[in-house]
Amino acid sequence: MIFDVLTLQAAAALVIVVSAVMYLLDTIMLKDGLPGRLWASAYLSGTFSAVCYLAWLLLPDVFVAVAVGNGAFVAATGFIWLGCVAFNGRAQRVPSIVLGVVVLLVVVSALAAGPAGGDWAGAVPFFLGNALFAVLGAIETRRGAIAKRWSAVGLTVILAVEALWFVSRTGVFLTSGPDSELFRTVFDTRISAVLTITLVIAAVTVTSVLRANESALRGSPDVRRLSVDANGVLFRESFEATLAIVCARAELAAEGVCVIGIRIDDLKRVAVAFGPEDAEEIARELRGAVRRHSPTMALVGEADTTGLAVAFTTGPTTDIGRVARVLHERVVSDLSRLGTAVVPVVGVGVAVTADHGHDSRALVLRADEAAARAAATGEQSFRIA
Repeated sequence: MIFDVLTLQAAAALVIVVSAVMYLLDTIMLKDGLPGRLWASAYLSGTFSAVCYLAWLLLPDVFVAVAVGNGAFVAATGFIWLGCVAFNGRAQRVPSIVLGVVVLLVVVSALAAGPAGGDWAGAVPFFLGNALFAVLGAIETRRGAIAKRWSAVGLTVILAVEALWFVSRTGVFLTSGPDSELFRTVFDTRISAVLTITLVIAAVTVTSVLRANESALRGSPDVRRLSVDANGVLFRESFEATLAIVCARAELAAEGVCVIGIRIDDLKRVAVAFGPEDAEEIARELRGAVRRHSPTMALVGEADTTGLAVAFTTGPTTDIGRVARVLHERVVSDLSRLGTAVVPVVGVGVAVTADHGHDSRALVLRADEAAARAAATGEQSFRIA
């Protein structure tokens, strides 16, 4: 069975429209955060581009539809990238400007070709624009908070496939032309429509999972849900959100905040040498010991998948070095009583607002870096990082 271009384009448009409607309904119901809204914008842009292409197929004289459709298609990929940037908590201004400039260039290049441009008006900027944002998006999914989500791997694969497709399509278009047998067989509009259907379905699934994770933490504008494990240790997103609030309040009250990082970096080697059971037992006991021996009103949470952090407000009389030293001694003592084949080195690092300001992320990062150095060298100075 052979499908013509109009049939496949209509099918692609139907898939995009249905996906966009479902995603938008979830976005409205969940009162989504910035990443979800940007991903919803991507599906809206994709829907608009599909409508433009259908309009052009039905009315070939309306060449403007091709230009606008190309720009909307590139914007869809760009919004996926911006959503990943927002998920990682990075600034949006420069990426948004880049997206706007590229989309404008894509539209102008297609318009410049005029009615004589035909099917492939502004094709090269269109191909390269999609490839650019697909590459940037794939890179963004491998860094920051989004990289900690296993489902982000799916988005990485989707964007990598899109980037490879458009780069290859550009090369064949420039060397062999759109009328060549190779281009018509592998990179024609019909193949593109089938690929679009597949990638859109996969992208909707992945971004829905990622958005659910982000929304579960953020909750509604009036309610924030925090997640803790059985030992009362805050999961990373909950810890970061709570510490940010504490730092903001401490800054207004002219109070200090201290973050103590605790890290064991050789658990993988323990698992290889002595078995995963010992490594898991050490990891569980570490979390419990840190929570037991931290200051009563301190926040205890994950710095990342292997490190923990303890945060508390400080005053002029707070002996931060003593707090860190006692915490280290008691955690090591508890680990020693486990009876495992080996007791790993526990590293402790300290960071305070007097040195790093009331930036919660900077405090956690500096304390964690100092803890990693202490775990690697075995030298515990308990001095401020």
